Amino acid sequence: MRSVQQAYYSGFNSEVTARLSMFGWGWHQEAGIQLLRLILSGAFDKYPNLQVISGHWGEMLPFWLQRLDDSLPQAATGLKRTLIQTFQEQVYVTPSGMLTLPHFQFIYGLMGPQRILFSVDYPYQTLDGIQEFIQSLSISEEDKEAIAFHNAERLLQIKS
Repeated sequence: MRSVQQAYYSGFNSEVTARLSMFGWGWHQEAGIQLLRLILSGAFDKYPNLQVISGHWGEMLPFWLQRLDDSLPQAATGLKRTLIQTFQEQVYVTPSGMLTLPHFQFIYGLMGPQRILFSVDYPYQTLDGIQEFIQSLSISEEDKEAIAFHNAERLLQIKS
């Protein structure tokens, strides 16, 4: 939306403004706020079997969940579960080509291996290093396989 782009991302040359407002920051912030709004709306309480996939390590949201739970407790939201619990039970997270160990370690600690779906961000990111990234992780082979393909098979009811 042009008004959002102007308010938040203008003041730079046109290329920086475009990149910042889209794939550099804006897309992720906006996708994260929409997922947060979906949780706060009670949709996940109403539809406990609903599962959502959130890209780019959860579009910023996982890194703020504790702060959000502290600021928006169940007494204020009226939700059946905390925001963290809802996220852990009804959201799958993908790296979307952001192959960074600190992000992986945080999400792995928060979500466990069963809620991570491996993905790339092709054609926006290179495919170089994908296999090496998974193989280099200090987790069990079982967890690597779950992330690489078993979780997607289970969630999407497909066989690779």
